[in-house]
Amino acid sequence: MLRDDHNDLIHKAVGWMLREMGKRELPVLEQFLGEHYHRMPRTMLRYAIERLPEDRRQDYLKGRV
Repeated sequence: MLRDDHNDLIHKAVGWMLREMGKRELPVLEQFLGEHYHRMPRTMLRYAIERLPEDRRQDYLKGRV
């Protein structure tokens, strides 16, 4: 719902919440990202994948998922 918001602070906040949720339920985060990462703003994506292993982060950033 907030993916298309024009405020960068909203992108950061949503990415932060996704990252925190991924700490508890990594499979849920991976499923969500698999469906939405290609349409997410870069800031939101970077925050969301911050704790993933480096190779997995690069896959998301380069669109190889």
